[in-house]
Amino acid sequence: MEMIDFEGAGGVETGRLERCLGLTAVRVGLGRYRVTGGDEPHWVDLRSQLVPRCDCGDHLWRERVCKHILAALLREGDPRVIREVGGLVRQLRGPRR
Repeated sequence: MEMIDFEGAGGVETGRLERCLGLTAVRVGLGRYRVTGGDEPHWVDLRSQLVPRCDCGDHLWRERVCKHILAALLREGDPRVIREVGGLVRQLRGPRR
C-alpha cells in the first residue's frame, strides 16, 4: 500500500527534500509523528485518509508533500523517499571525474 500519492501531490520537490533532512521526526503512534526542527513543531499522520496528513500551511494550502511529511516518511524507511535522497546526494556531489 502506498501511503502518499506522490504524483497527485506534485512529486517530491528537491528543496523540500533538502529541508526535511534537518528535521527530527518522532513516532507518537502508528504512522503518526511529531516533527521538529523548523520554526514550529508539526503533526503528521501517514495512515489516515480522513484528516490532513500534516497541519502545516504548505501541505494544507498548497496540497503538496511538505518537508514534514518527507521527514516522517524517511523515518518510516519509505523506499521512494530514500531513492529521492540518493538522487539529491548525487546531484549535490556533481559529476564524477
